[in-house]
Amino acid sequence: MKIRFITGNPDDNMGSYRIWVRDLSRTLLEINEDSKIVDINPILTNSTDENSHNLVIEEIKSADVLILGKSCYNILSEVKKINETAVIGVININSDYVDDNIDFVIVGSWEEHCSLSYYENVFFYPLIERSFENSKTKNHLPSKKIRVCYHGHYPHLSKFDPHVKEALEEISKFFEVTMVTITGHPEFEWEIGRPDGIEVENHRYDINTISDIISSCDIGIVPNVSDMSHYFPQLKNIKDVDRGWNDTDFILRFKNKTNGGRAYVLYQHGIPVIHDLSPNSFDFMAKSGEYTFAHDKLSYIRALKSLSCHENRNRIALANKEAFDKNFNPHEHAKKLKAFITNIGK
Repeated sequence: MKIRFITGNPDDNMGSYRIWVRDLSRTLLEINEDSKIVDINPILTNSTDENSHNLVIEEIKSADVLILGKSCYNILSEVKKINETAVIGVININSDYVDDNIDFVIVGSWEEHCSLSYYENVFFYPLIERSFENSKTKNHLPSKKIRVCYHGHYPHLSKFDPHVKEALEEISKFFEVTMVTITGHPEFEWEIGRPDGIEVENHRYDINTISDIISSCDIGIVPNVSDMSHYFPQLKNIKDVDRGWNDTDFILRFKNKTNGGRAYVLYQHGIPVIHDLSPNSFDFMAKSGEYTFAHDKLSYIRALKSLSCHENRNRIALANKEAFDKNFNPHEHAKKLKAFITNIGK
């Protein structure tokens, strides 16, 4: 099976490229599949370099399977003109994007899987960072200093508001807390959700330095969920006994692309994570057997207090690392992807 990944933005600092194109192609090669990445920019830019242009055309024409990355799935119709018979896959598309030329979709969570119900063939391939698969697991030592790590796209930091923010402020009365952020834009002005009176240490995401920064931390927080009853308290007034609606219900909002990728990197480094109430969090905790989660201020305080104990951190970090290594082996998922593609249309 000749598999060609099509990209218009081969940037290693972009997770959708690094994980689902660069690393997945490498993994397929390691299980003896003919896989290669094709940069389609000579066609997108109408390059005058005829040789480069022809090489791209030839790679597309000869493929059995074409998988278009996030940066270029919207040019699928042009790719289809070059190769009408290949099985076509796309990565990380918008849930409202509809194209009958798409044979299968690759997603990073069960939430996203559900959101793409228009498509019959949806494959869950977790966002496994192969760059960190041999990372040293941190040995946590007793300390009154706690470094809390956030790793991911900077807008999600607003989800610290209000509960994580307030919990960190409370915990800082007993521990010296530093909030460490690793984002693609460390120069952003963090206003919504930024804890008061706590040192914030911002770092730019760099594949060469991220391991050292994460390993310097003690606890990871990965917020996906917004508590809508905080922003719209009138929602609590919508009660209906016959429907089972009560004024104590959780009222949550989270992206349909919510996934565990930001937490996986912390597992790989031996950093315990306080999970939120998003479905992918419980999918992983069921595998590890360690349920470390929170939603409101008091439950975050409880989780932070529990993880202030270095022995708890080591136990949970070890369970998470073992569960990750067992359940998120890239070669096993690549084999499943191959079988999934082979069965399309049968």
